Amino acid sequence: RDAYLYNFSRDACAENARRVVENYCDALRDWSDTGSDPDDVDSVAERNSSHVRWDRELKNNLRRQREVRFSADNVWRTQYRPFVKQHCYVEYTLVNNKYQQDSMFPSADVENRAICLPGVGGRKPFGVLMVDVMPDLYLVEASQCFPRYRFARREQSDLLEEDAGLERMDNISDTALAGFCTHYGGPAITKDAIFHYVYGVLHAPDYRTRFADDLSKSLPRIPFAADFRVFAEAGRALAELHLGYETGPQFPLVVETADTPEQAPGRLFGTRSMRFVGEGDSVLIVNDRLRLSGIPADAHRYEVNGRTPLGWFIDRYRVTTDKESGITNDPNAWFSNEADFIAAVRRIVHLSVETARIVDSLPSAISESDGENE
Repeated sequence: RDAYLYNFSRDACAENARRVVENYCDALRDWSDTGSDPDDVDSVAERNSSHVRWDRELKNNLRRQREVRFSADNVWRTQYRPFVKQHCYVEYTLVNNKYQQDSMFPSADVENRAICLPGVGGRKPFGVLMVDVMPDLYLVEASQCFPRYRFARREQSDLLEEDAGLERMDNISDTALAGFCTHYGGPAITKDAIFHYVYGVLHAPDYRTRFADDLSKSLPRIPFAADFRVFAEAGRALAELHLGYETGPQFPLVVETADTPEQAPGRLFGTRSMRFVGEGDSVLIVNDRLRLSGIPADAHRYEVNGRTPLGWFIDRYRVTTDKESGITNDPNAWFSNEADFIAAVRRIVHLSVETARIVDSLPSAISESDGENE
């Protein structure tokens, strides 16, 4: 139900979700009127499908008579694809599977981080990305996410207490911390440093090369590298880059504009994809009047889930219309103006170049004996 529950426009996301909720609630009433005959669920769904796409899980929720109420507060900013956020209507009755999302990001404003990497059996090259908002399952191919913290609702101690709040639990065990401190011979190592260390190691070229076959079949095993500090600092720097891609430094691209009657004022994107031209894909043509040049070759070396960050921009920032629902997703609603978009591209180029530089500077993550450590 991506077309129904995701949108670059917050208002469009809310309106589409409101229609989904109304359609589902109509189906609940219809289901009650039929006498809750299990054999009727398909016909009930078919009669109430003007604004919702039914699947097995949603039909099961209908059988269980799970109720939903629309609330604009359920519209969150989420990480839809690498370096591309969208608004999402977060209502677990309406999604296919929530998995452990509610324990990682239980609310729109909770502070947490998660390392996301491909699920077992992925076909794309191994990649990893840290996020600080709820990710889509396909952020990285069939994502497995490892959060810094987990959250659970506290039990109410008072019957009059409406909400006991969230309990935050450390997702790095004391045993793991003791193991790192013992191996590296010092008490100065922290759990945050271990989290960053893991992120740094997962970017190490020799680690990805040596364990390429294993990484396509199973979850990563983390070795004890010779220098903990180097990988922890690299992981921290990479995390700052990847989490701060909307506010970080800008690479000095050259902006070229031309006045054309074809480009409507205030609209950056049409249905056509942006494209690269020039030697080494050094120029990005955004539309008929805007192009950005001076993109360095290093901006095309760093990839996540099979594409560079700029590649994700080109793939996602264009107007699309879902064939079944007729819903339009218009990225022109995401950027306030052309200057904001140009700044976003410049930041993505800076991020890509710096990521490539940091990865190139990493020493070996494995030694002769490290194949045994995990």
